[in-house]
Amino acid sequence: MSANTRFSLRTLEEKDALLMLEWMHDPSINRFFRFDAEKMTEEKCREYIRSAAVSADCRHYAVVDDNDEYLGTISLKGIDAQKGTAEYAISMRSCAHGSGAAMYATKELLRKAFDELGLNRVYLNVLSDNVRANRFYEKAGFKFVREEKEAVEIRGEKHSLKWYEFENDKAAIDVSVAVITYNMARYLPKLLDSIFMQKVNFRLEVVVDDDCSPDNTREILYEYKRRYPNELVLSLRDSNVGGSKNMYNVLRMCRGRYIAIIEGDDWWESDDKLQYQYDFLETHPEYVAMYCNSMCETNRSDISSFPRRKTDCPRVYTLKDFRQPHFLDRLPSSTETVMLRNVFANGSERELDVFWRAHNMVWDQSLALILYGKGDVYYDPRIMTHHRTVVEAGGTNYQSLYAARDNSVSDAAMYACHEEYIENVLHKRCGRFYKARGDLFAQNYWKYRKSKNPEDKTRYAAIWKQRKRKLPLVWWTFVWGCGSLKRKIKGVFRRA
Repeated sequence: MSANTRFSLRTLEEKDALLMLEWMHDPSINRFFRFDAEKMTEEKCREYIRSAAVSADCRHYAVVDDNDEYLGTISLKGIDAQKGTAEYAISMRSCAHGSGAAMYATKELLRKAFDELGLNRVYLNVLSDNVRANRFYEKAGFKFVREEKEAVEIRGEKHSLKWYEFENDKAAIDVSVAVITYNMARYLPKLLDSIFMQKVNFRLEVVVDDDCSPDNTREILYEYKRRYPNELVLSLRDSNVGGSKNMYNVLRMCRGRYIAIIEGDDWWESDDKLQYQYDFLETHPEYVAMYCNSMCETNRSDISSFPRRKTDCPRVYTLKDFRQPHFLDRLPSSTETVMLRNVFANGSERELDVFWRAHNMVWDQSLALILYGKGDVYYDPRIMTHHRTVVEAGGTNYQSLYAARDNSVSDAAMYACHEEYIENVLHKRCGRFYKARGDLFAQNYWKYRKSKNPEDKTRYAAIWKQRKRKLPLVWWTFVWGCGSLKRKIKGVFRRA
């Protein structure tokens, strides 16, 4: 192939089947495939070409030279117009390697993706040990996102995957607003209006994930999508996965350099909330995130409210604060007040999966732990948001459900996960943070010693099995026992 050869893309044709089979049967190429290409036949290639012509969510092209000879296939798969995304794939015959055909085809495909289809992001995954392909994607301008260790098994061997993405520069996002909702149709318009009323001088996207709400949440979201087609990105689940995985999915979808979070029945009061925090983080690179103060609403009528933190002083939170035994002392404020640098864009699963592994519904503490591991967090006392913490008898919101049951085992499991993260990911000591789980174990242990209730025994036994590290549980059980003995002795002396 000469240096003057010109390349182009066209639709796949059945005449390409035989040359397509060439690269499928090439051992130097198909050893990286996740399907058995050796079983492919010319007729199966023809069937693939015919199905590609009528595929609704894929675009498959033949890469050809100036003689219309087929050199390879390049594709956009899983095109999602709502999210503005598609997956990239390419396979070339060996004779085309090093000719520039793949680079031309990639640039032309990206042009089609962004200019013709209006997509915002094209992504791909590739085996980590496919060194040649990894080098090519990086040279083509794809940005490395993350690596998943031993993510796939091919012919009995585990392989790691690397993820890359290419973003449309014309659609670069400065701030993403991450929203989750479940069964909150009553409050959703107020939440969304508080986002779209924001006065900003930067590019904004709003990513909403509905966790299969049984109410009319989706009808409301569709209406707002009609109003804000370019700003609103919807992710609508077919089954309920719980708040933590729901929010984690949204955060992973966010493309902005910064992320603001809001959920459920909360809303923003100040129309400069985003601009205020954006300006601060732009000029203070030493902080990974900024929280502000909020008004907490304790009923549905918004009559009873109070500041979450009764202080006019700003302060800086670090990992040291997370070691505090009480959870309110670990968090700067409620999550609808935060704006953070997008640590979820390029973070590995090892760094981030504590977000959803620790607890199915509670993720605010896991988020704070991840942020503290990245840097210092700034707290601003200005009140800019409203946070509902409504607990009602028979209520279906999470706060009501949480208050109606014993959560000691699930909370202890969350703290066990946090302990492992601090020790094994951050490589720090937990210190007094052991008290959080130790107190839950001791509480159920001594409760059982007094009541002999099998449920109490089941709970403390479950907490005991959560980690191999037992000494903190033994220590805080001893401390509780000493405290109880001390109170009994004081009672004896009072009666005397």
